Amino acid sequence: MGLLNLALAQLLGIFAPVAGLLVALYFYDRSRRRVLVSTLRFWPKRPAPATRQRHKRIQHPLSLLLQLIALGLLLLAIADPRPDAVDAASQRRVIVLDTSASMALADSTGVSLMDQAKALALAYVGSVRASDQLLLIEADGSPMVRVPFTQDRQRLREGISAATPSLTPLDMRAAFDLADGTLRLALNSGGEPLADHPGAGETVYIGPGRFEGQPVRTGMLPRVRYLQTEPPSDSLGILSLQASADLAEQGRWDIALEARNYASESTSARIDFFFNDRPLGHRNLSVPAAGDASLQFTLRSQHPGRLSAQFVEDDAYSQNNAATIAIPAPNRTRVQIHGTSEREFGPLLAAGARIEAAYVDSPSDLVPDAIQVWASGGEATSSRRAIYVAPPGTPAPIGEAATVRKRPVVEWSASHPLAEGIRDRDLIPDRARVFTPRPGDDVVASTSDGPVIVARSSDEGKLVAFGFDLTDPSVRDRLSAPMLFANAVSWLDSSAFRAESVAARGPGSVTIEAPNSAPHQIAVRTAKGAKVPWVLSDGEVRFYADQQDSYRVTTADHDLTLVLQQPQVPTTTWEPPESILRGVPSGLAGIGASWVPWPWLAALGALILLYDWIRFGRGRRLTAETVQASSLDASEGRL
Repeated sequence: MGLLNLALAQLLGIFAPVAGLLVALYFYDRSRRRVLVSTLRFWPKRPAPATRQRHKRIQHPLSLLLQLIALGLLLLAIADPRPDAVDAASQRRVIVLDTSASMALADSTGVSLMDQAKALALAYVGSVRASDQLLLIEADGSPMVRVPFTQDRQRLREGISAATPSLTPLDMRAAFDLADGTLRLALNSGGEPLADHPGAGETVYIGPGRFEGQPVRTGMLPRVRYLQTEPPSDSLGILSLQASADLAEQGRWDIALEARNYASESTSARIDFFFNDRPLGHRNLSVPAAGDASLQFTLRSQHPGRLSAQFVEDDAYSQNNAATIAIPAPNRTRVQIHGTSEREFGPLLAAGARIEAAYVDSPSDLVPDAIQVWASGGEATSSRRAIYVAPPGTPAPIGEAATVRKRPVVEWSASHPLAEGIRDRDLIPDRARVFTPRPGDDVVASTSDGPVIVARSSDEGKLVAFGFDLTDPSVRDRLSAPMLFANAVSWLDSSAFRAESVAARGPGSVTIEAPNSAPHQIAVRTAKGAKVPWVLSDGEVRFYADQQDSYRVTTADHDLTLVLQQPQVPTTTWEPPESILRGVPSGLAGIGASWVPWPWLAALGALILLYDWIRFGRGRRLTAETVQASSLDASEGRL
């Protein structure tokens, strides 16, 4: 038994003077007193009685005793005694409350795992000693401390009641690492094992035990308790829905869907697909027990729209029974071609399904944002992006040094994007212009006489100059000719040949393959344009996003729009060792929190005061003894 609000010395220090004052008041009430009157004229004159030494005594000792007992009880109630306050040293305990996507599942009776976990957490808070300090961690893909170490049970209960399931899977290892770190920081243990510290209490995990990632390390904690919720009922869920644009065919999208079965038996389900709320069709999908399955199909559309997938049969977890993505309009790169016809220039467009070509006869028809292709010369200032495939003798922005015939290309730039994938040493133009590049120009290809392909990038714009005619049969019929033109368009417009995808998946850790990307070619932004931190490692872009939002990921050859909306429920189940404690602690361990004696002490003290007032108060009737004593005092002349 101990006191929470007052020390024993403080309690006695308050009780002693108050009790002494109460006893003094009782003696003062029974002593002879002088009375001041207006006149003695009407008082009979009698000789003063002989002075007698009288010992002061308490007329109602039982009343005094009752009041002292009531005073002690009330002061004891203020001190707040607890049976467990000094039974053991105060400990710090950590509650790891699972708030991952798994907690939105329900058991066979329809009760969500989150509600079960809250009930277990509240029961645990009520079972531990009132002197112990508790810390609450909300554990999902990114565990965080919700309530720091405190003895305020009401604050803990409010934090537990406010917990809601997230969309990310549980990272149990990170949650236990956080528990270990907070315990060490609070106890200032440093490198000392927590098991040797008397103030280190147990760490309690509350949830179904489904996690994702590395195995749990519990050996670093002194004691671990597992409060397990009921197993969830059978459920199916859509993990991801992705649409990838086909670079070879405009308006074609490759659709891929991945689903997961959370049941212990394999099952089959029907999935309906809709485009702009109109039925597309359905597919039947067989999913193994506690496993994943996927399906693919092709969608062709020249218009933007919303693609939706939905399980026909509903289950206990409806949040992941559907997925929706927004398919954009096909990406087109506008190109205006001057000085040639579609019959001559058409074969060069074979490698660019996204190129929207228009053959222009008059310079007045120029579109400012289009790439201008000059097949018979032209003004470089007419566009910020231009390609010159003009034969020798036609106007060009790069000076001409000489004209050569039948000279093979002997050198290709190893670093410039225009020469990517091209090492054709058998390319022999019938006639070629040898350029005289100025400082800052990039030489892409050269003959033995000098540069024949030059790229220029400046504040005025970008241009590519070919010293030979790409439509000449000696060049046009080679495989490298359409690749050269496609590389030129891609260099002028980086989105022309970049892969494009739209995907709906779950929040958490996101990994995007980017094997050909440099850091300056990568960007990750939210739908509102805010930058998101990312890491490039081993050809992969990694970032973490735990909010339900849209993200735009750009790499050197890929544009990906991510809609993080699908709950991620893992299938890996924690199998704790036998040394792990289980269940809510019971017995005397929680008496200090479950039974608080101060209200009973205060009520008992109030009842004793009420009895004293009724039995000995001033409102009592005069007894015969009292009347006789008063008459005796009057006969002796005492007032």
